[in-house]
Amino acid sequence: MHISSAPDSLLQLLEIRPLDVDHLSTARYVVSSAFLRGAKGTYSEAETNAFTEFVRSPHYSDLLLGNRAYGAWVGSEMVGVAAWSPGEENSPTARVLAIFVHPLFTGQGIGSRLGEYLVDEAAAAGFRALETNATLNAVGFFERLDFLQVRQSVWAMPSGRELAIAIMRRAPSGRADVMH
Repeated sequence: MHISSAPDSLLQLLEIRPLDVDHLSTARYVVSSAFLRGAKGTYSEAETNAFTEFVRSPHYSDLLLGNRAYGAWVGSEMVGVAAWSPGEENSPTARVLAIFVHPLFTGQGIGSRLGEYLVDEAAAAGFRALETNATLNAVGFFERLDFLQVRQSVWAMPSGRELAIAIMRRAPSGRADVMH
């Protein structure tokens, strides 16, 4: 009888660690790939191209490096990217900037693990709530992380193109009553 020492899931192999400049190319690839796959049927080709252009820009690199950005690795393979920022000065609300999982690794709980990591880190830093500008195709994902949709809006990307988004909020404890 052969007893396997292999883990039961990818989550057991998952390592979350801070991104640095050497990870930016791979992080942008993961984010672009995840968005393009998820955005099909929700956004036009022009909108997805504008988003991809933004992710490939130096501005996006600055956004990741200037905030708390993490990669999720399985072995040497980056399979996810997540980032958050403290938000406005003196605000009790932090901002989730990104949670993306490479398309080959979706459905394995990696996005949820990244989301939990950001929620826990923001709570430990003293933030009472989180807010995110979720792409419309990601609303269900954020709802599973106990975010509530506050309203729909548009995000004016650096290219000038607008992308429909959902503004979503969550208390780190998961209690919606703390947010209002």
